[in-house]
Amino acid sequence: MTQVVVILLALAIGVIAGLRALTAPAVVAWGAFLGWIDVDGKWSDWVAHPITVTVLTIFLLSSSSRTSCPRRRAARHRRSSSPGC
Repeated sequence: MTQVVVILLALAIGVIAGLRALTAPAVVAWGAFLGWIDVDGKWSDWVAHPITVTVLTIFLLSSSSRTSCPRRRAARHRRSSSPGC
């Protein structure tokens, strides 16, 4: 992998990390699983395991679907709003 590709991947992961909390770990796990990020023989080898990829993807999908539901968003807004005087 060339230095330009590494910098572009790091930039993409940084942009994606700003979207949701579990997006960056899921993207890194998928990159390692697909072989885009070399983790063979390193301490981070567990990231490329199919179970890790599946669990992080499920967490990502559940967190983004939970926050995009309009009914839940309205209920959360009512709880966090300050009472009137």
